[in-house]
Amino acid sequence: MTVLQTSQQEIIEALASERTCTLATCADNRVTIRPMSHVHDGLALSFQTSANSLKMQQIRKNPAVAVCVGTYEMEGLAADLGHPLAESNRWFAEQYRQKHPGSFSAYTALEDEIVVKVSVHLVRQWRYIEGKPHLAEYACAQASP
Repeated sequence: MTVLQTSQQEIIEALASERTCTLATCADNRVTIRPMSHVHDGLALSFQTSANSLKMQQIRKNPAVAVCVGTYEMEGLAADLGHPLAESNRWFAEQYRQKHPGSFSAYTALEDEIVVKVSVHLVRQWRYIEGKPHLAEYACAQASP
């Protein structure tokens, strides 16, 4: 199998064009997966959720997560950044309102909502060239939450 390189720009374009991602979390030998409305800053994905959700219970125990965006598979570390309307999350609120206005209106002001940032450290994508599978990868330089 040939391993190809994918570019950061290709991945960022996928993050920008896709409205949702699929987030997988795991703790206590239980793996769960769900669609999420996301925004991004470079290769870092962010979403909002209830601080009391199952995904957050799992992330607190195990911050290692996996995300699919389009045909890209991503691995990273998740971190709680606090309430979406906190001054420190202004960038998130602005992007989220623009990309997901319905979700922003319905959930962002709720008291228990938080922003979760996923710092991606590995991206993979299967590509078929002349009918043969090739793995394209991108390893990120920094993976701190």
